[in-house]
Amino acid sequence: MAHIASAPRGIVFRPDLLIVVALTGILGFTLGQSWPAATSTTAETALSPEDWHGNVRRSTWPD
Repeated sequence: MAHIASAPRGIVFRPDLLIVVALTGILGFTLGQSWPAATSTTAETALSPEDWHGNVRRSTWPD
């Protein structure tokens, strides 16, 4: 093993990587907002009515 004193590296600021990450996030958000909802049959929704969190509703009252 080499006996070298370890010294922390300085922070490397890479604006090109930051731009790529930001554009990927913006593109993903935009596509997620405009992506069509999954089509489901009425049989699936009749078996387990869920709210938008994925929790099964226990109430039978109309919304």
